[in-house]
Amino acid sequence: MKYLYKEQLSCEILMIIRRKKAKKQRAGTKVRHKRGARPMRASALTMIVSILVSCSSFDAGSSKKGLPAEVPPVPSGQEMEAARTAFETGNFGFAARYFDMAMTEEPGNIDACLGLAASYDWLYRFDLSDPVYKACGELSDDSFLYHNNVGFSYLLRGELGRASASFAQARALEPNHPVIETNLKVLRDVSDG
Repeated sequence: MKYLYKEQLSCEILMIIRRKKAKKQRAGTKVRHKRGARPMRASALTMIVSILVSCSSFDAGSSKKGLPAEVPPVPSGQEMEAARTAFETGNFGFAARYFDMAMTEEPGNIDACLGLAASYDWLYRFDLSDPVYKACGELSDDSFLYHNNVGFSYLLRGELGRASASFAQARALEPNHPVIETNLKVLRDVSDG
């Protein structure tokens, strides 16, 4: 399972990181800047506003819808297809429920496990995604997709150091893979602020 909506993703991650930095500043915690960088000024603020305006077509709150209590039933064996369709259309709550159903049908299915964890990530339910990633690691911790998705989970949380380490493991397993290269570019963009 790979993350979709790359152009929207950069906007989402930038907004998350900026909210975390603003929260630290309000709390009186010193925010570290790259060497030679200066605190935000009016021109930087203008740039942020333009980024947010360009991201306005993406409803950042839409991915935060909760988990539905029930989902429409699907024929046995069709859970993965339903889960992938829900994930690709951005309905991460339904995707999570269908991936969970697929894991119940086939407990060793790494794709269902990673899909469930990724769906929880997009719902910002990291309390739910962490144990699922642990289960995925027990199934296959030498998988490129496992390390990529764990790295992306950390990226969504704003834990850039941990994201970088996971992406490095994914890159070691699949050098020059376009998904990891895209995620590393997003990580660099977010790190540069």
